[in-house]
Parts: sequence; structure tokens; C-alpha cells
Amino acid sequence: MSTRKNALILGATGAVGKTLLKDLLNCEYFKSITSTGRREFAYDDPNKESLIQKVVDFEKLDEHKDAFVGYDTVFCTLGTTKAQAGSEENFVKIDKDYVLNSAKLVKEQNPNREIHYLYCSSKGANANSPFLYLKTKGEIENGLKEIGFKKLSIFRPGSLRINEQRDQGRRRLEEISLKIISVVEMVVPKKISVHVDIVGKAMKRVATNEANVEVNKTTLENGTVFEIYEHMQIHEIGG
Repeated sequence: MSTRKNALILGATGAVGKTLLKDLLNCEYFKSITSTGRREFAYDDPNKESLIQKVVDFEKLDEHKDAFVGYDTVFCTLGTTKAQAGSEENFVKIDKDYVLNSAKLVKEQNPNREIHYLYCSSKGANANSPFLYLKTKGEIENGLKEIGFKKLSIFRPGSLRINEQRDQGRRRLEEISLKIISVVEMVVPKKISVHVDIVGKAMKRVATNEANVEVNKTTLENGTVFEIYEHMQIHEIGG
């Protein structure tokens, strides 16, 4: 494919990022996949030779401008929770500031490229929400809309299901949550949760124009083609 693209993924070590990375490396649409993060990580799955890792300090992005040059497609699955971050201030910094600051740098460092930016947000994201997590996700979406990418695709999955082992305390909480979700989904299948594998596949298929799902698209005042994939649409595309 003569027009194979270069992709950047932010958040490749997270739950969605890991499965997305594997899908991207097995996709002929992309020539190379670059991951930026605070440290390199071990990767020994197929096509690892197409993976480029760049170490970036998100607190000092101006020192890493070169790491954000040369991309046509950018996937962002960066995210955390207040519990993981340790405080509300750290949560906003990691979940919001890291995403928006790196997105602005991508735009700045690729002025002549028509970039497709794909962001994994959350079901219920709303900048006016009284809940910090959903409010922050909504503010991120609004911030991304202002940057001026050629195309912006937002994904809003519900509760994420994963296969990884957690520490004992978190496992118990997740087991309780999953039991409640399972009861609800016996009545309304797929209504609440979605596996991270499905989210990753949905993001990849939208980026490679393989998604055959009707979605509302709008062109913003700055020229960005903007679209949102809600929870059930993610199931349909990635399932």
C-alpha cells in the first residue's frame, strides 16, 4: 500500500492501549506505530519490529517536541482514575492536561498534515456533569475540538471489562461490580459494559475506514470533521 500511514499511540500500556497496539501492529494500513510514554515497555508479540518507542516526560513536553513529528493518525487512550492518581489535582493533570497538552503539540509539530485524532473518552462524558470523572472527560472532548485536527473521532465506552489480574482489594470490588453488571446485561445485553478488546478494534477500524456504522458527523467552525461513537456503536464496530 503506497499510502501507508504513520501512527502515534499515547497510552499504549493501559487496558485499551495494549489491545489497540496489537491490532495496529497487525494492520497493513500503517507503516509504523510509535508509542510515547514515561518509559519503554517489553513487547514480544508479532510485528514488534514495526513498533517504535519514545520516552517522553509529560511534565516537560517542550523538551520532547521531536517525538511528536511525522504522524497522520493519533490514538489517545491515556487515562486514570482519582483513586489511581491519589488526588483530584493529580487526576486532572494526568487525565486531562497530559491529553490536551500532547494533542496541541501534535498539531503544532505537524502543521502540514491532515491528522485524524482518535480519543477514548467515556460514556456520559459531559463538561457540565457534577461528577469529576465525567466532567473531566467532557472538558477533554471540548478541548480537543478546539485544536483544529482534520478529523476528530471520540469513543464513549461504558464500563470496561479486562482480563488482567488486579490486587486483592480491587479484585473484590470489581467482582461485585461485574456481578451487578452481569445481572443487568442478562436483561439488556451489552447495555453497560464492553471488553477492552472490542474498544481497541473499534478504534482501529474507524481509523482504517473499516467501520460500517452510521454516525453523525459535523464540521466545526475550525474545519474539523467531528464524530462521536457511543457505547452500543463501539460494540457494533468492534464486536
